Amino acid sequence: MKSGFFVTTAIIIAFLCSQNISAKPTENTNLEKQFIGMWRLVSWEKEYTDGSVKPEPRSKSYIIYTDTGHMCWVATDPNRKIWTGKPTQEQKAEAFDGLGFYCAVVELNVDKGYVIHHLELARSQNAGGINLKRWFSFDGKDRLLLRVEPSENEPPLVESRLVWERVK
Repeated sequence: MKSGFFVTTAIIIAFLCSQNISAKPTENTNLEKQFIGMWRLVSWEKEYTDGSVKPEPRSKSYIIYTDTGHMCWVATDPNRKIWTGKPTQEQKAEAFDGLGFYCAVVELNVDKGYVIHHLELARSQNAGGINLKRWFSFDGKDRLLLRVEPSENEPPLVESRLVWERVK
């Protein structure tokens, strides 16, 4: 699929999420403003208990933070098989496994260096209401580093690190 599809999908998801009038207000600090925008995934590394580091297969990804206190994330495995006709149940399952997305209300703690995504919409119906904590830092104004809260990693995964670049 072309990257335009992902950008369009991410924009639509962000718009739908921004329609929630119960968004938590955010302070207008420079750091909070730095989050706002669309980011493209540069790398997503996962480190395991045996010391190995492997890339996440869903490496084609965008994340959007809005000025309304919302965010949306969409990711896909760019190596998913292309269907040549009507997909089989197995092909549909593979497509589902190779796709991730959610939209959330954002709670940003600038002082402690983390952001919490309060999920409202996700690939799985079971994910609504889940809170995902991400430790953040910036490398300049156009590079965002996120680290998944270690307690959210399921063994043998010990660390998950994402590097994002601002889409201009």
